[in-house]
Amino acid sequence: MRKFIIPVLIAISFTLQSCKNETKTQNTFNSDDIETKRHLLENDGIQLFLPVEFERYSASKYERLLDSLVNKKEFELERERLKNIRKLDGNNYIYYASNLGTTFLANTIPYAPIAKQDAQKLLGIIQQNQSSIAKDTNVEFTRITAKFRALPSAQIFKAIFRVDKKKGDKSFFQQAYFINSNQKSILINITTPIDIDFDPYIEKMIF
Repeated sequence: MRKFIIPVLIAISFTLQSCKNETKTQNTFNSDDIETKRHLLENDGIQLFLPVEFERYSASKYERLLDSLVNKKEFELERERLKNIRKLDGNNYIYYASNLGTTFLANTIPYAPIAKQDAQKLLGIIQQNQSSIAKDTNVEFTRITAKFRALPSAQIFKAIFRVDKKKGDKSFFQQAYFINSNQKSILINITTPIDIDFDPYIEKMIF
């Protein structure tokens, strides 16, 4: 397992907190009933399918959005995270759905196959980092699930956490995927106001 993948998977995103609980998202999210749109990750030859509400953002446009929605401290934390992501040896793609209050970040990296024991180590590192973040901020993390699947055509690590803000009684969910397929690796970070199942969209990806 390569250490350079860790900053992407462990970093907390404050994007959903920016919605200030104003986004009205249904508690059900059936992918069979939602129209999707194909997105080409043009520098990597990967096809991604997301609900039509998602719009592709440049890094500068996304930072302007964050600046208009979050406080100064949270903006600086998120901007630093994005800066670290851009330093990775790969490409990053940003998608945002304003009506869903959801951010979808995809980062390709050099091919880095992982095994089950690597996934367990990665989960431990994620949780250690979250404990450190919790001491410095007013948030708490609760693990919802963490799974690793080794398929004939892919390796998939998935972890979902609920993030609770101690002040203001707000919460959101953060999902992390690490996927290997067809000699390609991609990291996906999703931040949502409710626990949305993105597995059907992940399964539709074409590498």
